[in-house]
Amino acid sequence: MNKFFADENHVRVLGRSLFQNNIRYLSWSCSGVEFLFTGTSLTAEIWTDWTFDEPWKEIFQGHMAVFVDDEEVPRKRFAIESGTNSYIIFESDTERTVKIKILKLSEAAFSKTGIVSFSAEGELAPSKPLPRRFEFIGDSITCGFGIEAKSAEEGFRTATENSYITYGAETAKAFGADFNFISWSTIGVYSSDCKEDKGKPNDSWVMPMLYDYTDIGIEGTLNIPEHIDWDFGSFAPDVIVINLGTNDMSFTKGIAERADNFKTAYKNFILHIREKNPSSQIICVLGMMGDELYPAIEEAVKEIGDKKIQALRLDGQLPEDGTGSENHPNHVTHKKASEKLIKMIKEENLL
Repeated sequence: MNKFFADENHVRVLGRSLFQNNIRYLSWSCSGVEFLFTGTSLTAEIWTDWTFDEPWKEIFQGHMAVFVDDEEVPRKRFAIESGTNSYIIFESDTERTVKIKILKLSEAAFSKTGIVSFSAEGELAPSKPLPRRFEFIGDSITCGFGIEAKSAEEGFRTATENSYITYGAETAKAFGADFNFISWSTIGVYSSDCKEDKGKPNDSWVMPMLYDYTDIGIEGTLNIPEHIDWDFGSFAPDVIVINLGTNDMSFTKGIAERADNFKTAYKNFILHIREKNPSSQIICVLGMMGDELYPAIEEAVKEIGDKKIQALRLDGQLPEDGTGSENHPNHVTHKKASEKLIKMIKEENLL
């Protein structure tokens, strides 16, 4: 039995992830690893920080999936148990060479995970990158919050999150592209979700604070004393899609001054994204759970005046299409959003 670490000598890294003490930490939605495996059996040792008992365990437990040879539907889906445990990734009666992709389906806000090692009757080698690259920056919608729930009445559970069938993943897959998600539930640009109006934005945890770093969310868990910068040169997106503003609406509430402050914050963030990604096409979208702030986004894009930055209003979810948990979009609505985004990218020749 051979032992391997999830380092870049053996795997291709998908999404932003930290590699510390030979452990590949996966937090972000759709972060993971991909590799060619030649052999008969493969087991992974996977760690999680989530140790709560029921009912919290079921609500916030991390979930992962295994895809074999570019299958659209995962060969396996499993919840990550507390601590470090072994999970069978692949088995075959005869030696085979297959491409294996392991992805985190649940979001960064809950249940950090880490691939500690692989034990294999066989060998691992990194797969080849795809020719195009996308980046999606967003909130719970981009995470796939409640996308597989049967109704709005269902409460949140990571078991009904599936970031691999969101509008973002569906768009990237349509263009044969690798993609990164930087997404966090309840997050905004100017103000994250506000349960009550205290007269000031909820800005203690907003997307501009996270964007420059590899995984600021896990740093406290690992007791890392200083932020670890993301290497923007390691993943240069052809297209960046920003889907933010839904949570900001819980504070702006149609108040003109607050909407104007949002526009300023949004504009500054887009300019910062442009600074970090000088050649990317940037598409600013909003609308799946409300479009109140879309005019402010459109104005911000117009004021920037960059021909490679555009705005797109996404259609809101329809009652006849059903709803995911806590009124979040289900897969039908996500699919419609991806179709609109794909159409724009093709019509505007953005790739």
